[in-house]
Amino acid sequence: MSKDTQIVETVSGTWLRFPNSFKKFHCLVELPDQLSLNINTKSGCVHVHKKDSDDVFQYVGELHIMANGSQLQCTVQAAPAKEEDIETPGKQSDAS
Repeated sequence: MSKDTQIVETVSGTWLRFPNSFKKFHCLVELPDQLSLNINTKSGCVHVHKKDSDDVFQYVGELHIMANGSQLQCTVQAAPAKEEDIETPGKQSDAS
């Protein structure tokens, strides 16, 4: 297995593989469909990870959940696309 990954235990006692940059919050939960939720109970922030083709859970976005009176507010932010996923047109030279 790649040395730039780590295995981390979920609340149910299963072990999942993440990049070394992954930092576990208060509660790590595995969901069906190859998803995991890394929950920060102090901020209400939930990082969402999805298993890639190498069985490593990669960050795909986050949820922020807040109570405002009797209403719940949820904001979702997707992770920016990786550079290799973005098609960039060929650069043109500025030379005249």
